[in-house]
Amino acid sequence: MSERDVSEMQGFAAVDDEAANIEAPKPSAFSRLRREPLLPEAGAGGAPLTAVIAVISFLAVLAMASVLIINQSASNWTRELRSEITVQIKGADAAEIAAGASAAMRVLEGTEGVIETRLKSSEETAELLEPWLGRGNAAAFLNIPAIIEVKVTPALQDNLDLLRTRLAAAAPGASLDDHAQWHSRLATAARSGQALAFAVFLIVMGAACAISTFAARAGLAANHDIVSVLHLVGATDDFIAAEVQRRFFVLGLRGALAGLVTALIALTLASFALRTGVGANSFLPRFAVGGWLILWLFAVPLVTCFVTALTARLTVLKTLREQY
Repeated sequence: MSERDVSEMQGFAAVDDEAANIEAPKPSAFSRLRREPLLPEAGAGGAPLTAVIAVISFLAVLAMASVLIINQSASNWTRELRSEITVQIKGADAAEIAAGASAAMRVLEGTEGVIETRLKSSEETAELLEPWLGRGNAAAFLNIPAIIEVKVTPALQDNLDLLRTRLAAAAPGASLDDHAQWHSRLATAARSGQALAFAVFLIVMGAACAISTFAARAGLAANHDIVSVLHLVGATDDFIAAEVQRRFFVLGLRGALAGLVTALIALTLASFALRTGVGANSFLPRFAVGGWLILWLFAVPLVTCFVTALTARLTVLKTLREQY
């Protein structure tokens, strides 16, 4: 062997040593999410499963939005009820009612803790009775009681006995309503509505778990040969489960975001309808899609992805331990 051949071999060896010392770049988290799945799903890119997760996410977002909207509306309603009282003055004729209303106004204006008083006109009071008696019938056939709306401080709201006594002495036909019964009923109804909406949310998450379990088992059955080869080359059950978990997380993220966007559009249309006519004058809660509501609802896709991916991982581990 010539000296030239020896020098070329030494050069090749040096190049090989340098190549061996170069570390392979570690894949980033983003590249791991983008690469092709190790265990392909049935369908083009898991489209059927993505669509199902999108529907589940849509329902979950609506359920969670109901919980938040009911909580906000109930807080607003109860806060208004807790800060207001109503004084009603009855009488045999209009003159007696007017005299009683004037006496009640003097008592209220001289009471410490009264922030604001407003005596409703007879026309306004008659409008409150129109849904039951018809237009114009209340003023024509009845002596409509006078109604005074009063805003009070929390201290006065907690102790109205003295004010009741003073009103009864000044105007015998006066009665005071602190809305305690309405407050109790409204709070009970709000708690029941929130419990129902949260129960729907839990049911939807349970459906996500069931679908993820079925899809993971179907994927393993469809890719039985690939799983066997992976085991032959030394892949552990944890490695295979992690690959399935990554795949389900990607599919869950796509579907959950699609469901979130669709639900936000539906909530925006519902909010617009309530503000512009449909239910604008009813007892339906008002809400706006934005700010805190969107921030809270963004947590729903994350929960959906976590539930889907974790369920798939646990299902795969259990199935592999039973079959392999």
